[in-house]
Amino acid sequence: MVASEAPAQEKSSPRKPIELMPENDRLALAMETFLARELRQASPAGDWQDGIWRPDPEERRACCSEIAPTAANKQALEAHCRTILHVATLFDVPTTALKRAVRAEREKVTGHATDRGGRSDKPQAEVFFEASRAARDEAYAQLRREAVRFGPVQERLQAIGSEGPEAMAALLEAAGIGLERYVLALEYATQTETAYRFAQAARDKYRSIQKDVD
Repeated sequence: MVASEAPAQEKSSPRKPIELMPENDRLALAMETFLARELRQASPAGDWQDGIWRPDPEERRACCSEIAPTAANKQALEAHCRTILHVATLFDVPTTALKRAVRAEREKVTGHATDRGGRSDKPQAEVFFEASRAARDEAYAQLRREAVRFGPVQERLQAIGSEGPEAMAALLEAAGIGLERYVLALEYATQTETAYRFAQAARDKYRSIQKDVD
């Protein structure tokens, strides 16, 4: 039975057949998808299974195999599926090209956001800042969990060489997996921190412009 542990959000996935699209079209869709996921306006395709969020087959890519969610980090894969690395892989575009496209789009953050009915809502700069702050808080919480998880392995590594061959092999394997998870969490935190600082600057600039206008 699928457990509902998070509010339902609109899922975003590539329009098919993605392999037939020109790279520029794929890049544009990847940029739109990443920003929508970052702002929590859309979610990766997936469901909760036995208390763990897992991506649907059309969402899963090779990069997802490096993430091993646990009861203590139930949404590890969901968070990963919102990263530039995953979205670039999802749409088969270079990560560097997607980063440039996202940066260029963020530079256009001006004006006001509107709801689906076309009515004016909060300024887009304010919405972007709030979403970026929420994403950063989530990323930092994930990084703290991974740091705690990796701590015991790191302590054992400090005394490496004193264990038997079988224990040594198990330790090295655990260290490799733990380090990959820790690095991924660190990269995600770095991405969200950069987005947060950009959004904060955009919001402050918008407020300054509005103050001068008023």
